[in-house]
Amino acid sequence: MEIFFIFVLMYSLKMLNRKHIIKSVLLISFILGFVNIQAQNQLNKPPKLVVGIVIEEMRYEMLLRYWNSFGENGFKKIINEGSFCTQTYHNYLITQNGVGQASIVSGTNPSYHGIISDTWYNRLTGETIGCADESKFNLMDGIIQMGNYTPKNMMTSTLGDELKLATNDSSKVISISLNPVSSVISGGKLADYAFWLNNHDGGWITGNYYTDTLPAWVKNFNAKGFQDVYMRKNWASMYSLANNYKNSLPDNSNFEIGFRNYRYTFPYDLSYLRNRSGNFKYLKYTPFGNTYTKDFAVSAIVEENLGKDDFTDFLSVSFSATNYSGELFGPRSVEMEDLFLRLDQDLEHFIRFIDDEIGLESTLIYITSDRGVSDVPEYLISKKQNAGVFDGEKAVTLLNSYLSILYQNGEWIKSYYSRQIYFNQQLVDESGVNLNELQDKVANFLVQFNGVANALPAHIINSTNFESGINQKIQNGFHQKRSGDVILNLETGWIEKNGNVTKSGSGYEYDTHVPLIWYGWKVKSSRIDRATEVVDIAPTISWILKITAPNASIGNPVFEIIE
Repeated sequence: MEIFFIFVLMYSLKMLNRKHIIKSVLLISFILGFVNIQAQNQLNKPPKLVVGIVIEEMRYEMLLRYWNSFGENGFKKIINEGSFCTQTYHNYLITQNGVGQASIVSGTNPSYHGIISDTWYNRLTGETIGCADESKFNLMDGIIQMGNYTPKNMMTSTLGDELKLATNDSSKVISISLNPVSSVISGGKLADYAFWLNNHDGGWITGNYYTDTLPAWVKNFNAKGFQDVYMRKNWASMYSLANNYKNSLPDNSNFEIGFRNYRYTFPYDLSYLRNRSGNFKYLKYTPFGNTYTKDFAVSAIVEENLGKDDFTDFLSVSFSATNYSGELFGPRSVEMEDLFLRLDQDLEHFIRFIDDEIGLESTLIYITSDRGVSDVPEYLISKKQNAGVFDGEKAVTLLNSYLSILYQNGEWIKSYYSRQIYFNQQLVDESGVNLNELQDKVANFLVQFNGVANALPAHIINSTNFESGINQKIQNGFHQKRSGDVILNLETGWIEKNGNVTKSGSGYEYDTHVPLIWYGWKVKSSRIDRATEVVDIAPTISWILKITAPNASIGNPVFEIIE
């Protein structure tokens, strides 16, 4: 454009007298200045839509292990054309679903946002608290549904909250996941909607926190019966088991439990599982659950007109089948590899749709995970690695007997959740036992159990500033009002007994190292090998959108991702 005007100027110098030349130069200078201002304004425009994609229980090494099996236009395209942060970690204990989702959107650790685990004990009420539970029942469109969820337990603001505040509620914030915890937590307190799977009829549902009536487009989507189509399918492997899936254990591996009382090898008759359960809950355990999530996210973009005005919108999409299925089959199963290969195709379709509907130049996308997952302990043992299963309930029973002998008979331990010991505070007060002394004795007792690496008393956590190591991770995950009196850290390869073949929750590499990929808008193609954390995501987007970061954010923007 500038070259064209220079050419015109040179021609004008030949054709015009001095007076006219001066006028022409001034006019052309004005036009060039206007063009530059317009170009600069275009460059400064924020993305019209931010899409946060969370793939649950995806540890970093899975990208490497499945790389050669992925297609060219899914993960590979996104990584090759986007900015790939290779050293991104969750820097706390306990790495669970709700905790990870909260850390991603709040830009801070559990010690601030308060979601310390998926479940904890409330000392004041004596109740068990689910991190997103509101009540057992949900009244929607005059019909009572099972399960109502809200983000009320979040103690800090989120990316979505700050976006709504910055635009005076003009931006839209919508969250979608099969998993209600993922949807509710990642949406934040000011989300327009958080949608999750209704196990009863397989449709998408939201809670009274957001509305008393499902939007018409959601009702129409549910009425199309995609859930019926998917649950009439057979889940068979995409490729021949004989010549493919070289990155996984054999299909008939003994390290799986599969669908209980049914089978743990391909193919799986989903109509049988639906008839047996009488509902659609098993959709969450299949790759079709991820496809169903993608389908609904596409509809949300269209029907809610996301990315279509001057106010940036935020859409959070969590793919949860990797979580549900992984804990039945394990991270090295053929089922898990097949699920990721199909998810690769879902991502390809989703990204292509966004490009066609809104334009990648107007959409900022990030892909990460809420946490990793441990290998199946029995598999690790077969490979001569340290591993095992810790029985928390048995340990608590022995601990209570020990304290009854040491002090007096009574129920010394009130509750145990996620490797956190909660004392019976009333008994402690009545007995006159010093609380710090009791915490120390309990920690020293529990650290003698097989599989326990560390036991840290709460009074030590509260009075010490740990700057590195596992104690720092314990401290980052500790909230004085909600955490237990003693926090346990298990040895590498050990998981808590939970009825599944594996579980997440530790502070080790396999649970904390996750992918982080940036794509679209002005993101440059790059590989970033320096240390980053999931708490850097929210402040990075806040910096890009020129809005306030979440109010307890401790992360740092990843400046390198932008051209």
